[in-house]
Amino acid sequence: MVRLGRVIAWVALGLLAGCDEQTGVVDDGSVVHDALLPDGERPDGPATADLGDAMFPDAALSDALLSDAPAGCIETLIPSQCQAGYDAPLEALATAYDRSFHVVSAAAWGVWADVSVSDPQNRAIIDGFLQGNGWDFQAATGKALTSVVTQWHKTAGLYGGVGIAADAFRYGVLRDQGYPAAEVSRARQHLLAGLDALHLAQAITGTSGAIARGFIRTDMPTYVYPTTPLFDTSGGPLPAEKNNGTWREDNSGGLYPKHIWEDSCSRDQLIGWVAAMGAAWEVIATDPNVAASYRQTLQQDAKELGLGLKVVRKSGYDLELIDADGRTTYHGYLHESAFDRIYIPNPWVKNGVNAIMALGIVATLAYVSQDQVVQDYLDQQLIAKRKLHEVARDQLIVDLGPKNNYSGHNMAFMGAWLAARYLQGAQALVDVRKALSTKLYDNPALATPQPSGWKQSLFDLIYAAGAAGATAHGPTTGAVDATALQNATDTLHQFPQPPFWDEQVVNCDAQELSQALCTAVDGKTVLVVNPITDRGDEPQSLTPVPFKLRPPSNYDWRSNPFRLNGGGSGQSMLSGVDLRFAYWLGRWVRR
Repeated sequence: MVRLGRVIAWVALGLLAGCDEQTGVVDDGSVVHDALLPDGERPDGPATADLGDAMFPDAALSDALLSDAPAGCIETLIPSQCQAGYDAPLEALATAYDRSFHVVSAAAWGVWADVSVSDPQNRAIIDGFLQGNGWDFQAATGKALTSVVTQWHKTAGLYGGVGIAADAFRYGVLRDQGYPAAEVSRARQHLLAGLDALHLAQAITGTSGAIARGFIRTDMPTYVYPTTPLFDTSGGPLPAEKNNGTWREDNSGGLYPKHIWEDSCSRDQLIGWVAAMGAAWEVIATDPNVAASYRQTLQQDAKELGLGLKVVRKSGYDLELIDADGRTTYHGYLHESAFDRIYIPNPWVKNGVNAIMALGIVATLAYVSQDQVVQDYLDQQLIAKRKLHEVARDQLIVDLGPKNNYSGHNMAFMGAWLAARYLQGAQALVDVRKALSTKLYDNPALATPQPSGWKQSLFDLIYAAGAAGATAHGPTTGAVDATALQNATDTLHQFPQPPFWDEQVVNCDAQELSQALCTAVDGKTVLVVNPITDRGDEPQSLTPVPFKLRPPSNYDWRSNPFRLNGGGSGQSMLSGVDLRFAYWLGRWVRR
């Protein structure tokens, strides 16, 4: 009855869709995304063939082991189908974004990208396709996707990484909770495509311990960035002054000659890639339907990143992210004494945001790699000696008032997610959870509106999971904060149905701004204008703007929840990776 009920529910939601699939197989029997095969190893023609169907069947192993079978109820943070409170419309919305993401956004690189479509007729074609249920764009529309999309923009680690993490959690949910075998197989192929992209981001640098900020494939509809050699003829690094991203040719020894990559991976991009590693390992570590080569590659890449962060660099400090030119990346400083690129060697003044990010990142790399050297570095150096958990507990300062950099909030919450999820030391976990609860989510010492009231779904879910004691090693040990969970799902419901075009939103016109009071675009919500503009010198509200009234963002969890106006030309299709990461995280975390 459990199995039958789930199948009926999926049919009712219109989620059972056929799939005309192609296969790319490497010599170990694993299945990889065609666009990410090393150049020259593509078995079925050039990458400019139709990419409307980004899924490939797994012929290697049977799905019968892990899907379409009766299972006991798995209770999760956002209720699963067998729990009271299961939200079928929200799952349908998330699945609609899964289709939009994989059929269009991720079709070029196998991983996140925003997409531009300049022709309104082509936007209408995408609109019509996404109103249906299929996964084959060309079969449904008669158009090759590459003839409809004007440009795929570069991928980048934060968004690419959380997109892979979303795919991992989604696959784990569908696999473990008795969803139809065809859906499980499709979800697994999405994850494997993401893992190919994750490995590419490291392999293309040609440097152990380095990872790309992002990449593109030059034979696809995209802007091809001018590239710079890593070194001049005298062996000096280029450019002479390190910057926040220079485009490079493939440095892998020839594996990816049609790819170029951006160097200088920053902290926020790194933490996205690492979140993908942790999520993927949780899901595939013991999965017989995933080829062993994926696990081996993931562990080796995690080990190399961990060992790289352990190295004491020319600055005299560790926790610096190395680049392929031998220099530390522009924003790659994670040491607790670093304040961006400046070190303050004061034993009493530490950077709590760096501390919680470093703890989370290294804990994840140790968890995935299972490397004893990385684990000892975490346990003996970062925790026992330098007590980064106490630095996070006592010195985590991220709220800067009206001039907040909301990327900082996202980085701190992501660090807290990884630390609370993958650390195993009892006291370290206690301190990380305290930092999450009282420094990040709801700081009693601050009078400004706190994230507990912003209704940013990812922050609500990270807090709910952490405060309830959920880890990768076991389910919740305490009560789940019902208000935080309700806030999270309320906001997710307010995402528009895909496709999500970046239309302009103007809640307050010039006259209303001058009066410091305006009626929002819904015609009824009254917003009070903050006399202080935000960090980008844009007008903002004194209180969080209701989510459905906020300007569009390609990643809401790092955007200003108080901003009043904004948007684009309406030609960019936003991926919804922010919704996907939050929703599937909530559906994966066990109660």
